[in-house]
Amino acid sequence: MRTKNVLGICGSPKTTAKSASEFLCRRALDGAEEVGAETRLVRLVDFPIADCDGCGDCMNRTQCHLFKRPDDRYTRLYREIRWADAFVFASPVYALGLPFTWKQWLDRCEPADEDDLEYQYYNYEVAADVKGKAFQGKVAGQIVTSGGIGQEWAMASLMPLWTNVKLSMVASVGLSLVEFDEQPGIRTKPWGVGVDKADFAIEIARQVGRRVASAIGFSTFNLHGTSPRLGGGTEGRDCRDELALLSDLSDRPIDTTTGTGPIVLVVAGQHKSEEAARRIEAIARRSPGIDLRLVAVVDQLPHFITRDFVKEKITEQRHPVPVVIDWDRRFGEALDLAANVDPHVLVLTREARLRRTITGTNTTRDIVTEIEEIVRELGPAVTTDPAPTVEPTAEPASTAEPEGATR
Repeated sequence: MRTKNVLGICGSPKTTAKSASEFLCRRALDGAEEVGAETRLVRLVDFPIADCDGCGDCMNRTQCHLFKRPDDRYTRLYREIRWADAFVFASPVYALGLPFTWKQWLDRCEPADEDDLEYQYYNYEVAADVKGKAFQGKVAGQIVTSGGIGQEWAMASLMPLWTNVKLSMVASVGLSLVEFDEQPGIRTKPWGVGVDKADFAIEIARQVGRRVASAIGFSTFNLHGTSPRLGGGTEGRDCRDELALLSDLSDRPIDTTTGTGPIVLVVAGQHKSEEAARRIEAIARRSPGIDLRLVAVVDQLPHFITRDFVKEKITEQRHPVPVVIDWDRRFGEALDLAANVDPHVLVLTREARLRRTITGTNTTRDIVTEIEEIVRELGPAVTTDPAPTVEPTAEPASTAEPEGATR
């Protein structure tokens, strides 16, 4: 299993003077490392971000025009966020709230990858799938410091946003440092001793880091306890029993024995059908000989809709790859595939061993790259009855990736 990644984000506006919140953020990352995590720290003040001008591009399936500004480093910050499986947010209290660095970043907290803009129209319900792509299913802790009061209000100010994008807050700590604060008005007093002497705060921060790293993979949202990036530890699982739950449009069981190379299943319900179609097209275009199939997830049907009716509608859609059906979500539930995230892509060997589950924060580019690596490792995807290939289509003009964007 790969290393768990914990990113510390410090929102102090200080550039040179010692910051109590940054100091404690680093101690939290020390705690995360104690339980085996790889850590990084970024300071929002080090990432100049152009102010949002309210153009609405990010809510209209268009990449932000501010990405083109040479002084805008948002996409570089987004790359760090995409790297992380969990976060430690640390900030001082300014005017009984958070400093401007947070608002400046979060006003621009849009997707920086073209694939993240795959939605019909923007609304509250799709926020987690659009602006929350880099946060969904992950966990975080927050440490807010004050020289006296205000940490309670500052801590609460970001919770609606994190809840909306399905980021699970597993630890929240507000610390009134008083004599340990690093502000000159305190440090110049004879009783001001500095944050590095605050043993209680250091220990609390260390435990926040340990808690965040240990909680990776456990979301408080409907993700079945699985972090989209880490997977549920099911790689290598024998899936013959689960595959037996699938059937094609003629009610025949799925056949995995014919051919060579891996089998790629794109699993999606009706509400994710457009995203699934785009991913199938991209995979087929890059690996035209691969055994690629669509798993159409069908929830329990009401009494007035028959299975024959559903199969007829699927046939009318003329999918370019073979379609198998997961009736009543039995296959998805057996593999703990969440119903409320992006289409799942499962890569299996011919022996029905699950090689990789790809979902959540991965973009279409990420998925295609991973599949290509598995194909090279397992052998060429040459089948005796290859799936029909999708005719290449021209890439839209807006797919050019901004400098520093995550791949």
